Amino acid sequence: MKQIQKLETIKFSKVRTILRVLLIVLLAALLIAAYLLPRILINGEIAEYYCRNIFPVLSFVPLSISSFFNTSLTELFVVIGSITLLILIICFVVNLIVIVFKQDIRHALFKLYKVLKVVLIIGIIAALIFEANHGINYNRASVKAQMHLYGDDRSFEEYSEALEWAYAGMINARRRLGEDFNGVAHLSTNFDRIVYDANGIVSAVSEHYDLGMSENYIRAKAVSLSYLWTYTEIAGVYDPFLGEANINTDYLDILSFPVTVCHEISHVKGYASETDANTIAVLSCINSPRADFQYAGYYYIFCRLYNTVSDYAKAEGREMVQYLSMPDMEMVRRDIRASSRYDQIFESGPIADFIASFSEEANNAFLQSNGQADGTATYRVPQNVFVEYYFRYIADA
Repeated sequence: MKQIQKLETIKFSKVRTILRVLLIVLLAALLIAAYLLPRILINGEIAEYYCRNIFPVLSFVPLSISSFFNTSLTELFVVIGSITLLILIICFVVNLIVIVFKQDIRHALFKLYKVLKVVLIIGIIAALIFEANHGINYNRASVKAQMHLYGDDRSFEEYSEALEWAYAGMINARRRLGEDFNGVAHLSTNFDRIVYDANGIVSAVSEHYDLGMSENYIRAKAVSLSYLWTYTEIAGVYDPFLGEANINTDYLDILSFPVTVCHEISHVKGYASETDANTIAVLSCINSPRADFQYAGYYYIFCRLYNTVSDYAKAEGREMVQYLSMPDMEMVRRDIRASSRYDQIFESGPIADFIASFSEEANNAFLQSNGQADGTATYRVPQNVFVEYYFRYIADA
């Protein structure tokens, strides 16, 4: 009788083990499905409808919660969560080693199973939230397509005309800015006002060009550990789980800061692609009534077009205007030198190089895993986009 009970116990134990293995396999499959299926099923016109009508409603919940706090909840959770997670992992590993040392393999496997089950369930929930608040937004029509910024190859004269427009806009905006005692331009207001104005102009650009962005107000947050964050060479991060736009505020670079703020706000308002977010950010800046925003936007376009026009001129044996040697460029060069001096602080030493390299590779891998084949190269808006914008919306108007 005892032998029969023992056999039944062994049989029941095997069945339970098989069921646990099957549950882990099922949860792993659900995790993969939660990450891949939403983007496979929701694309084209369905994705556009989702981004314009459903996403703003879903994202309103985390936005409402995070807006109650002045500080970055993302930063808080990352710092506290990382320390807590490290302690839990150490405790779990030590506990597992002790159990194995006691030769209770079955108990060790059971503990491993329970932890793995919890991790997979959390992963499934996180994947669904990520897809709902960011992943599906990769499938919407690009800004380039929605604004019809396609066209045949433009001539050297047309590129030169667009470059002249960008230069004039940059210099005119720069003349209206205040300077410090080193002659370096500075932003016109504090961070909170910059965020407020960035929200307004991004929404205005979305409405004017029918880009279908969320009308929710985005309370972008300054990161307290910005100085340390600068070593990663990342200026801003969108957290789709908390609906936060996190901004590095260690150095408010007049040449790029307004674009960075508008870029992260564009993510929170519904555009996942880095190319789209930067396109919206630059167009928002040049259409802003703020001179500091205009300066950053036109500076971005000028930099994107200058080398192209220079290469075009060399290839065709043409003469181009030497903007860099013009007297007005001296005030821009002062801003560039100040920005370069700041960057040099974080570009020396093997540790700094490792952090920057690791950050670049991690960000590149993240973007590629989300269907952005060019990785971090997608941050650079194709220069022909601005040329087409100039001729379609500025020159023709």
